[in-house]
Amino acid sequence: MISLLSLFKKRKNGEEEEKEGYIEVVPTQTAEEVKVYVRVFVLKEFSDVKAVVDTLREGNYIVFVDVRKLRDRDIVELKKVVNRIKKTVEALNGDIVSVGNEWIIATPSFARIYRKRMEEIQKEQEL
Repeated sequence: MISLLSLFKKRKNGEEEEKEGYIEVVPTQTAEEVKVYVRVFVLKEFSDVKAVVDTLREGNYIVFVDVRKLRDRDIVELKKVVNRIKKTVEALNGDIVSVGNEWIIATPSFARIYRKRMEEIQKEQEL
């Protein structure tokens, strides 16, 4: 396994020479120039879904929603929450996917979530 520091060492005559352990990183964009944000929510009750839906409607957020606490507490409320988020995403021409039974990822119209096709999964399993 390669260490991260070894990636930043210069090579001279076949030997590695260790320089300073720091690299200057110059940001290419300021916070005001960022066009897309990722936001994480933890849903504990049905009323928490309003913040998720409002954030999605802003149009520049990819949303990760942790539904474990709500799922453990009330499965009926969880279904209502998922339906409300799903309808909002569909109205915005976005994309939505469940990751296991714990997370929901929702995107606005400019982003799509990659889904492997069943044929690809079966080919990988055969290898």
